Amino acid sequence: MCRQARSLSDTGPVLFAQSRAQKKSVNDADRLRKYLARFALYWANVAARGPAGDA
Repeated sequence: MCRQARSLSDTGPVLFAQSRAQKKSVNDADRLRKYLARFALYWANVAARGPAGDA
């Protein structure tokens, strides 16, 4: 999903659709940025790889 999306803001709502209903404040881009950081991943690096399968 991350490789196919144009931005963090486009990706977050899709990835967090279930859990965002339980949140009082929705900031999916920040949530995704923090999640990727836990695995030493950064949006620019993930998005730069292009669609899945382009390695």
